[in-house]
Amino acid sequence: MIEVLRVDDRLLHGQVAVSWTRHYKVDVILVANNHLITDKDMQVAFRLATPSGVTLSMKSLQGAVNVINNPKHAMRKIMVITKDLNDAKFVCEQTSGAIKDILLGGLRNGEGKKQIDMNSYMSKNDIHVMDELEKEGYHVFMQSVPTSQKLSTEEIKDKFNK
Repeated sequence: MIEVLRVDDRLLHGQVAVSWTRHYKVDVILVANNHLITDKDMQVAFRLATPSGVTLSMKSLQGAVNVINNPKHAMRKIMVITKDLNDAKFVCEQTSGAIKDILLGGLRNGEGKKQIDMNSYMSKNDIHVMDELEKEGYHVFMQSVPTSQKLSTEEIKDKFNK
C-alpha cells in the first residue's frame, strides 16, 4: 500500500529518511528516478541514509510503476519519492489509483521559481501539474516536516501569485 508519494528534488536525505518514514511508519522507501539507477555514488549515499528496518528500492520511473502495480507488494507500507512533479504525475497516472496523497517539499530554487515556504520553490509549470493532479483526485499538499504547517493547493497558489 502506498502511504504517500513525496516530491523532493534531493530525493532521499536525512529529513525524509528519519522524519517522514517514522511519520508514515513505512517499511519501504521506493525512489523513482531515471538518473539514480545509473549513478552508483548516489546509490551508495541513499543506502547509507536509509534507516535500519526500512527496505530501500531504487528504480527507474517505469520500474517504480512496475513495483507499485505488482500485487505482491500490496501489504507493504511504501513511501514513493520522485524528484519533481512531472515524474510524480507519470507514476500516478501509471498506477491506477494506488497513490492518494502527494506530499510536496524540498523543492529548490531555480529559474522562474517562486518561494512557497522556507524550503520549497515552484514554477508556473509546477503549479499547472499540481492543479492537474488535484483535478484527477489526488490529495496534494506541501509540508517540510511532519510537525510543520501543511499548505493546501489553494494556499500554495496564493503564495505563488503574490
